Amino acid sequence: MTVPKLSENKVRITPTTLNSFLKHEGFGVVKLKQKNLDSDPKRLVIGVEINRVSAALEVDTGAGGTVISRGSLKKFRLVEQKTPIRIARFGKKSAPNTFWSIAKLDTLTIGKSAIRGVPVAIKEIPNLDGFLGSPEMHRVGAVLDCTEPALYLSHLESTSHPSNKLAAMLQSNGFTQIPLRLNSDHHLEVDCSIDGVPSTMLVDTGSRFTFVDESIGTKAGIMMTRPITQVKHSDSPPLNIGRVKKLALGDFEIRNADICFVDLKKADHPSTYLLGMSELVSNSAIIDLGGLRMYLRHPQ
Repeated sequence: MTVPKLSENKVRITPTTLNSFLKHEGFGVVKLKQKNLDSDPKRLVIGVEINRVSAALEVDTGAGGTVISRGSLKKFRLVEQKTPIRIARFGKKSAPNTFWSIAKLDTLTIGKSAIRGVPVAIKEIPNLDGFLGSPEMHRVGAVLDCTEPALYLSHLESTSHPSNKLAAMLQSNGFTQIPLRLNSDHHLEVDCSIDGVPSTMLVDTGSRFTFVDESIGTKAGIMMTRPITQVKHSDSPPLNIGRVKKLALGDFEIRNADICFVDLKKADHPSTYLLGMSELVSNSAIIDLGGLRMYLRHPQ
């Protein structure tokens, strides 16, 4: 069994495209770049302005808020305030000497949408100025096309978000609507089941692969094997690959998915599972962060 691969096939919406529909509804569009950074390729990167200075942020729906790189503090004229909160690492205990710091942005400008007084977290982040998290994308009514890729932004002065119109258009083009929610930690969450075992996942565009605890795989009777080549991720815990016969996300079913299983018993967040870009891209994910809905369609 091999490590799951991202699909290279792009499924287009026809006859009404997402681009033309959202532009008609008054949305602006910001094209995203796919960059290879450190050992985890295919990251979605957006150009924004922080305190009127250009910045490059990863579009990370798995982040419960916007995060700024400590190395970019001077660039954005930010003052760091230290906290006693340790930085958690997925699948591992917090590092003993790494702590979150905080600051506040005067302005965060995404496309033509400007947000004032944005609280941000600070940590060491290589190669980029930081992460754009779910709360800020929700606040500007963003729609994320994971396959194109692009981020669509409604105008803040708009009184209503066209989520129902968007749902009708996408469902008429073969997409399935899946409800999302922002949990108490401001992470984007979806109900799921793995071969009949119910659970929840964070929808995480910052993770290349989908990760689930080994205990779920054992309960579902899934055979898990160590890959010949370990997934290249600088901070990944040891993992196994398992073939899931049915990964259900709401009413949408993904058949015969190879996903990653990790031992989270000794981790800081043992209940955190991640729905990563491997499944999002291969199923043409469109995430309506403003309306808290996700749309998936099977490959054609």
